[in-house]
Amino acid sequence: MPAESGKKIIILHILTILKNYTDFNHPMTQQEIADRLLSDYGMTVNRATVKRNIADLMDAGYGIYPKDEIDRKVVNRETGEEEVNTICTNFYYEHEFTESELHMLIDGLLFSRSVPYHQRKKLIKKLGELSSSHFSKRMRHVHSMNADSPENKNLFYNIEVLDEAITNGKQVEIVYGYYGTDLKLHARKNADGSVKKQLLNPYQLVASEGRYYLICNKDNYDNVANYRIDRIMDIRPLSTPSKPRNRVAGLEDGLKLEKYLYQHVNMFSGDPERVEFIVPESFVSVVIDFFGSHVSFFDMGDGFISCSLEVSLEAMRHWAGQFADVVRVVSPECLVEQIREHLRKANANYGM
Repeated sequence: MPAESGKKIIILHILTILKNYTDFNHPMTQQEIADRLLSDYGMTVNRATVKRNIADLMDAGYGIYPKDEIDRKVVNRETGEEEVNTICTNFYYEHEFTESELHMLIDGLLFSRSVPYHQRKKLIKKLGELSSSHFSKRMRHVHSMNADSPENKNLFYNIEVLDEAITNGKQVEIVYGYYGTDLKLHARKNADGSVKKQLLNPYQLVASEGRYYLICNKDNYDNVANYRIDRIMDIRPLSTPSKPRNRVAGLEDGLKLEKYLYQHVNMFSGDPERVEFIVPESFVSVVIDFFGSHVSFFDMGDGFISCSLEVSLEAMRHWAGQFADVVRVVSPECLVEQIREHLRKANANYGM
């Protein structure tokens, strides 16, 4: 390698060393960086050269900082007066994500129920590489859950196609599946046994309870539908325009995502209606966990609270069923009767 080229590439190697081996808690001295240049790249460089290149990287805004600044008294050769000279040492690279931020992102992947296991491992490895090698070493102790759970390897492709279709306002055709006892996805069929293809108007991708969903409209209906993206077995982008949202029941005024999510807990579809239910005062925290600040509360006394909100009746039926021992729905009457029927079937199922 020509000498001039070697000098130019030193600065890139120093930047790589700082990215790979340093963070705020693990800085490196100029001598340690010079030692790394020799061991990793076979380049012999003195500390003055390292210092000059670090200064150039700092001036260029590469996020390199000295952890320590030492003041030393020196005599000015020209004036003979004593001066204070500040020496910077122990340099580190400030990574784009802090370790705590990376931990949060990795935890989100660990508990995702949609992302296939092997893709989770790859993504976690990539996230670990966004910090120094010291953080990456600790990632060896992180293990993703559910390695033997069913997977749809088309998940990210489905997301890409849907994202582009939503952006361009186009329809998609999908084959939706269900899991069998063989832990594999099977396509839904028509009455004649042929694979069922569905024409959808996609509007929004959302994440809920560790899974990805598509908020859309099935073209031959006029209401909103929610589809699990990880259960889409096949997807085909179309050139035909999507149905305008104002022609879909519930989206006449647009999709207000926050409102939609709390009204359709666990992504059950259906038009929202005013629901009233009673819970013990000690259960209010659980209600807020699910419905946020959208619930109206009334203290009934004797340790009981009346709750009121607008929510999908189907979603509420399933939610109240989970907590039937503490939640008592009082209106509307049609929902109360559905829950009674659900409980009658549950009792019969257990011989009660």
